Order: sequence, then structure tokens, then C-alpha cells
Amino acid sequence: MRTSRPPLVLAAAVVPIFLLLLAFSGCTQPREVLGQAYVAPASLNVRSQLALKSGAVATLKHGDLVDIVDVQRRMVKVRTAAGFEGWVDSLSLLSVDQMNQLRRERKAALLLPAEGSATAFETMNIHIAPARTAAAFAQIPEGGSVSVLGRKVTPKLSPPVRGPSLMFERPQASNRKQRKELSTKLSLRVPPRPAPPKPPANWQELSSERIDGGHADLPKKPEAAKPAEAPKKPVVMDDWTLVRTKANEVGWVLTRNLLMSVPDEVAQYAEGKHITSFFDLGTVQDEVKGAKHHWLWTTGPMLLPYDFDSWRVFLWNGRRHRYETSYRQHDLEGYFPVHVDPAEANADTRTFQLVTKDDDGKFRRRSYVFDGSRVHLTGTEDYTPGAAPKPQPVASIDTGKLQMKLRASGWLKRQWTAIKQRFGR
Repeated sequence: MRTSRPPLVLAAAVVPIFLLLLAFSGCTQPREVLGQAYVAPASLNVRSQLALKSGAVATLKHGDLVDIVDVQRRMVKVRTAAGFEGWVDSLSLLSVDQMNQLRRERKAALLLPAEGSATAFETMNIHIAPARTAAAFAQIPEGGSVSVLGRKVTPKLSPPVRGPSLMFERPQASNRKQRKELSTKLSLRVPPRPAPPKPPANWQELSSERIDGGHADLPKKPEAAKPAEAPKKPVVMDDWTLVRTKANEVGWVLTRNLLMSVPDEVAQYAEGKHITSFFDLGTVQDEVKGAKHHWLWTTGPMLLPYDFDSWRVFLWNGRRHRYETSYRQHDLEGYFPVHVDPAEANADTRTFQLVTKDDDGKFRRRSYVFDGSRVHLTGTEDYTPGAAPKPQPVASIDTGKLQMKLRASGWLKRQWTAIKQRFGR
């Protein structure tokens, strides 16, 4: 008669094995770090699983550093500074080199002179590059004020962002029978047929000979009609403005949602053009209207490939109590920066400089003096424009290199790590 082993005896035998497995799992090395990256958008949810409906284990903000521990096609598994692990889209991350480049550009942009201030017409996203697909790392609230630093025109429909292919096809190992059949086919391969001989150079004359020795008039071969070229679709462009917030955040916003902070009684003379910059040239006291200012501004149509095509100086006429034009130039090619010297003590004059590209293709900076009623040209010199900041690439980290590193780490180690994580280790 067979007797069953008591449950206590089975438990006593299983517990040591379970404790041994726990000890072995505790001694194993943590998951290998494939690389590091920074969060690009203002907020990024780290999901527990690849499914879109999976819950978020952590929420990261722009500039947070994460470790990359796994790759699945375009998705990457990251580990936060607090130790949480989850999945994010690789297009929402920036490599270390990209983040360093972005920081250098922001540091240089903080030193740029302001070309005036603007107000957000509505809530606006600040992008890391002048592109709609670039990550937005901050927002300007409706009515918020920013400093204008520059502008740029880029295509509205940028090329679609394609995630790097992370699935590598491995060649299938052929068995012995297949290798033997392949070698047999190669040994019995028939050599290729030789190329046919070329016709003689005078084959047309030979073909036109008659029996009586004469020649027939060959009909002229009609010329093939050239296919009509399909009309090219016009490229839709976007106008972007480089701005600096009060918190010293520098980025790109769409120009169409910005209103330059020029008084309405001056802005009405813009004649439908966009005010790209403006400066205060001094204050004058009016007995009826109170304190008023003289203004310098630059204007141009939207989507202009340079910064402005005209500039104008407005003065306040105290006798007529209205703004009048003191000086105006148009039909030019102007570039930032527009510089206005600070006002001197007990001086009624202001000096300023503008950069234009003349008909000979050279850049020149002209200096002017405004004496309170008229503008005078005081000097012209050659000018070398600085290098424009390169827009940040929209693409994210190079996941192809991470995939190769992941394959080198070993399949067995990855499977054992996944089992540990499933059981909460």
C-alpha cells in the first residue's frame, strides 16, 4: 500500500529551492544600460507596457535624463532617475549630443538683442526647432509677453518622421541536403549565351537598296512628342519667430499667433504688413495727450525670406497731436539685428543701425541719427552676418545602434531579466 508524502514534507523541500532562486536572482547583475537620452516634449508619460491603454508608471518633463534598457522597433524601454521602468516613443527623446547642441544654441540665443516684444494671441507651444513636428517643451499663455529674437521661414509639410527599422533579418542556416543541391546546380550551370552581333553602321542604306540598284526614299520618322511636365505643387511655408520668455526659455513659435506690442495708433499704419521689430526712440510730452514716444519699426509681408523689406521712423507732432512719418525706406532686403544705441543723458538725439543687402550682393550696415524731427545718415560700412543657428533635427536617438548593442548582450540574459521583472524582482 502506497502512502502519500505529507504536505509539510513537500513544503520543506520546495522552500529551500525557492530561497535559492531568490538568492541567485539577487546576485545577478541589473539590466544593462544601452544608452542615455533626454526627454524632448514638455511632458512624457512612461507606460508600463507597449499597449497604448497601459497605465503610466511615471511622468517626465523636458530635459529629464533617462537610461535606455530595451528596444522594440521604434519603442524604447527607459529607466527613470527614480528607478521606474517603462516604454516611450523614441521620437520623443533626444540624444546626448542633440541635447548639448540645443543647450549651446539656447545659451547663445540668450545673448541676442531683443527686436521688440510681442503678445501671444492665444496659448502657444514653444518648439525646439522651427517645425510643426518638433517637440514642444513649454507654452506661452494667452496674453503672455515674450521678446522677439529672430525669424525663419520653413516648409509647413516637413518630411514624415520615419522610425528606424530595428528588425534585422538573419540569414537562415541551410541544412546539408540544401547545400548539396546548391553545389550540384552550380556545377551543372550552363554558360550564358553570347550577345548577338551588332548591325553594320550603314544598315539603313543597305535596307533601302532596290532590285534595280536604286534607293528608296525612307519616310522620316516622326519625332516623339515630349511628355508634358506635371505642374509642380506649390510648397506651403510657415513663418516662425524665435522668442525668449521671462523665464529665459528660448524656442520657436508660429508668427501668425503673435502680436507685436506696438500702440494701435501707430500699428494702423502698417498697411497690411507684419511688424517684425520696433524700438522706442524717445519720449515727448504732449499737453493734451500726455506722454508719447517716437518709434522706429521694420515691416515686411509674411513668409518673407529675409527679415524686413522696409523701415520707418514715426515722430509725435505735439502741435497736431498725432503721429507723422519722419523717414521711410522701402523695397530693400533687411536683416537682423537692428540696433538702437541707449539714450545719453541730456541728449535729444538717438542713433541706430540697420543691416541691408545691396544690389551688388554685399551686406552693409548703415548708421543714422534721429534728432527728434529728422533722420540723418551718418555712415556706411561693410558687414559680415553671423552664422544662423541650425535648427534641431526632429528625429530622435539612433535606435539602430542600440539594437545592435541589445543583440550583443545575449538572449538568455534578457529572458532571465524579463522573468525576474514579471515576478516583481
